[in-house]
Amino acid sequence: MGNGRLSNVLARQYDRLSERLEKGIDGPRLRTGLVSDLTGRVVEIGAGTGRNLPYYAKADHVVAIEPSAGMRAQVPGKLAGVVPTVEVIDATGEHLPFPDEEFDAAVAFLLLCVVDDLDAVLKEIRRVLKPGGRLSFFEHVRDTGRRGRAQDLATPLLRRVMFGCRPNRPTIERMEAMGFDVHIDERVALRPKPPFSGPYFTGTAIRR
Repeated sequence: MGNGRLSNVLARQYDRLSERLEKGIDGPRLRTGLVSDLTGRVVEIGAGTGRNLPYYAKADHVVAIEPSAGMRAQVPGKLAGVVPTVEVIDATGEHLPFPDEEFDAAVAFLLLCVVDDLDAVLKEIRRVLKPGGRLSFFEHVRDTGRRGRAQDLATPLLRRVMFGCRPNRPTIERMEAMGFDVHIDERVALRPKPPFSGPYFTGTAIRR
């Protein structure tokens, strides 16, 4: 998510922006489908203000990774009634401070479009997952055809005005190249559709 002034601005606006985005979808249903069935030890990369935490129903322990101090400060307000124990850690997806094969599952929620080094983050997630471990994700990826080319042109501007978002990332292809078997669960239609972004998917990437 970055740091400094940009991170503080995003932290103050994050919940409001998320609520606006989720007006066009059933946010609670989406978050429930994403994390409610995860079990054992789970690491959520870029957990933000902790909006997914109330939806974990079966996990034993969730480690919430978030480099923004402003975001982390808002997590305690989301923990009332949360089932698993939650540990909040200041770290980035490129450098996860855990041994190999530490986790049963991982979560990425609109994260992989903003990380600085996508391949490094996917490599780290794969490293800390147990064999057969599951990355549960909600992400948007580069489109095809004319819209994809428009995303390529718009990405330099959007990175500056949308907190580092890169709408033209071939995220699914990079997951497969970095050692995951990817299964798309649902194509999510946002209304209104954010300009230059999408398509949006929920899915599961299994560590080979």
